[in-house]
Amino acid sequence: MTGLPLRLATVLAALALAGCSGSTPSSQAPSVTTTVGPSDSPSASPTSSAPASPTPGSSKTGGSTFTIPTTAKGYAQALLTAWGNKNSSRLDLLANQATVQQIKDNGYPNADWTYIDCTASGETSECVFRNAHGDEVLISLVNTQLGHPTAATQALLSRTTYPSDAGAYVGAFLSAWQGGNQQRMARLGSSSVTSALKGKTVPSGYTTSVSGSTVRIEQLPAGAGPTFVFTIVSGNLGKAHAISAVSTA
Repeated sequence: MTGLPLRLATVLAALALAGCSGSTPSSQAPSVTTTVGPSDSPSASPTSSAPASPTPGSSKTGGSTFTIPTTAKGYAQALLTAWGNKNSSRLDLLANQATVQQIKDNGYPNADWTYIDCTASGETSECVFRNAHGDEVLISLVNTQLGHPTAATQALLSRTTYPSDAGAYVGAFLSAWQGGNQQRMARLGSSSVTSALKGKTVPSGYTTSVSGSTVRIEQLPAGAGPTFVFTIVSGNLGKAHAISAVSTA
């Protein structure tokens, strides 16, 4: 019985000695090494190759910036240029879809356009242009959309026609004369015809009589003005320049 406490004391002493000889745990936190690639480097300044967004009133197409016109005349001219160049993306930018379809349905007339007039009325403007063939286009624009996309809401095209009947042919010429469409007059008649009529008053009312290659236009009421006698080249009916001469009686 007296030996048990001695052995216990010996064991306890051995355990105490082992605890004193062990290393103390470190209080330093573990380190973590992170590998940063070149593109991930915090010091790298990010760059962007994306093009700058177009400013209001402009469109980025084909590597160049197109500035949308802010005037009715300029806007209509830009629309006609896109029409003549068959530039569908530009047409979509400048006109609403109903007008784009209207333009496509009209086909592609002569693109040598002459500015005639632009008239503002309320919220819209209407611009008239005529081409070298006497075709006349009326472009309607929303004034508040000028300088912005889709301002064009209408593009009415009146093409020059060439009747195959002598009386109707002269009637088309007189209508062009009444409307001041000199380009159409030049297509229907010769240069000598338009020169002969310079300074004369266009008939507002008349009767027509056809005899062979001549068409007589007698103004109404009787005596309101001279009688015009147009000479027709029969082989040119249905084509341009069928009226070769005009005289008064």
